[in-house]
Amino acid sequence: MRGQVVAHHPLLKVGFQLPDQLALTIEFAVDTGFVGYLTLPPTAIQKLNLPFLRRVTANLADDSVIHVSVHVATIRWDGHEQEVEVLATGIRPLLGTLLLHGYELNVQFTEGGLVSLKTCSL
Repeated sequence: MRGQVVAHHPLLKVGFQLPDQLALTIEFAVDTGFVGYLTLPPTAIQKLNLPFLRRVTANLADDSVIHVSVHVATIRWDGHEQEVEVLATGIRPLLGTLLLHGYELNVQFTEGGLVSLKTCSL
């Protein structure tokens, strides 16, 4: 999987398979400080009509605590469909470390730099 760095953010695209059978691709900023799958702004969750799963308490980087809705989505990841949890929070879509598990992430931190993700070979 490949992406690029834009405005200091490593970006990767994730394909969504929506309940009405439409496919949609969204660009996410890779956030290695987020131990989860994905986040989307609440307005995007609402527009995509992602099914509600539960509410959770989340700790942010500034040590504040928030309550967020967790939704479920079917995504296309590395050529396979996968169900993941999507937190309804923030203004920028984020991709967390649970999706990176088992992969090697390489980022060229220059504008337009290559972001690559490949399966780890141990």
